[in-house]
Amino acid sequence: MHAAANPNLSFTTFASAGIDTVGSGYDAVKQTGRRRTGDGMLRSEDDTLRQSDRKRLLSSSQQIYRNFTVARWMIARHLDYVSTFHFQAKTGNRALNNKLESLVANWSKAGEFEVSGRFSRSKFTRMGELQRVLNGDFGVLRLRNGKVQGIEGERVRSPNGGLPSGYTLEDFIHGVRTNDWGAHLEYCVCRRGKFSDAGGGTSQFQFERMVPARNMFWFGNYDRFDQTRGIGSITSAINGLADVYESFDYALAREKIAQLFAAVIKVSKDDHPLTQTAAPAEGQADDGQPKYGRINWNGPVQLNLDGDDSLEFVTSDNPSANAQAFWTQMIVLALKALDIPYSFFDESFTTYSGARQALLQYEDSAKIKRQDLQALLSAMLRWRCVLWMLDGSLPGVCLEDVLDRWLWVPNGTPWIDPLKEVTADISAIGAGLTSRQRVCREKYGVDFFEVARELVRETKFLERFGLSTNLSAANVQINEVAA
Repeated sequence: MHAAANPNLSFTTFASAGIDTVGSGYDAVKQTGRRRTGDGMLRSEDDTLRQSDRKRLLSSSQQIYRNFTVARWMIARHLDYVSTFHFQAKTGNRALNNKLESLVANWSKAGEFEVSGRFSRSKFTRMGELQRVLNGDFGVLRLRNGKVQGIEGERVRSPNGGLPSGYTLEDFIHGVRTNDWGAHLEYCVCRRGKFSDAGGGTSQFQFERMVPARNMFWFGNYDRFDQTRGIGSITSAINGLADVYESFDYALAREKIAQLFAAVIKVSKDDHPLTQTAAPAEGQADDGQPKYGRINWNGPVQLNLDGDDSLEFVTSDNPSANAQAFWTQMIVLALKALDIPYSFFDESFTTYSGARQALLQYEDSAKIKRQDLQALLSAMLRWRCVLWMLDGSLPGVCLEDVLDRWLWVPNGTPWIDPLKEVTADISAIGAGLTSRQRVCREKYGVDFFEVARELVRETKFLERFGLSTNLSAANVQINEVAA
């Protein structure tokens, strides 16, 4: 019978049977009982993650980083690929390049770069990216003496002790005052409760100062235009990592129990002390102790069991193959939060081709992440160049002579098979598909022209002492490689 001929066969009947009568729409918004859909409220990320929830999120991400090796490893690999740079001046004037590179090298030292004197520029940059991964954002406060101070993101907040006069809580979003377009105007920086070995400490945050946005470089992880505070990129992996960490502990506890109880001796019911109603059987101790006593497993052991008694060794397949496969899958998903291929975690997982393809895809994602750090470093250097001009460290130099005429070159990507990749690079250079400068920068993290000048100096040195300069790798040709 057709549906139209039966008035009892309505749309509701189809819907209750799980049949989509409309034939279009999004499954993600349907309440099926198997998944949770949105609540219909369209909030900003800052409203979704209120200050109290943000506090719990930061605590969770820091705890998993402190305690779980996998989490610490994956973040460390991310930092290795993303946060390490060296400076190259590109003003077109060799003398000015050398002067600017010398100033940057000295400024990058621990005692010159950061106000506490503990962190060099490279270490500070790595720690800043760590803050972005774990906590979502952090600030770089510039000081009059040309040094900077790192402000961890959790210190920018609405304080427990109240705001200074002239401000209300309605002026701030998670400690940041913005204009109508979302631009940062001021930061409410709080200090942590004082901690000491003598009297302990408190985790309460107290108001310290208001910092104008012009004095702070703000660095965060953003996904939305209306977002004021950043969200850590590891956030989506926290629950999975915590589950794996806990299951590791459970599996280890079970394995220890299996080791403690090496064997079980099953005695007949009549011989068990708790079931005896008459005189003890032959071989049973009068004091009610087990007749086999404590077994010393150091060395060969021989047990003479009664006919009805048996010995069973406690064995365990813990962790099971299914559990290990599940852990692997959870780790794979956690690594995806930072775009890290699983072949980085397990080097035997794939072939050379697979490992190279994974590395190339990861390198593409790493380039985007590096751009944010390069922009932060360039912003700090522009400010520092102005100070060098004011204090006479760059005499006779205009800002236009040096402004943005530099590169923050990331460390080269490690090769999987150096011989194959060098051969491929030489072929690409010979075919005009790339340049020596690009290959040196991307694969070695060095400047080709500096390498060329070093080769000239080496050649002159060798010639002075009558040593051979026939180094084919220094000037190899494409046809020589093919031969």
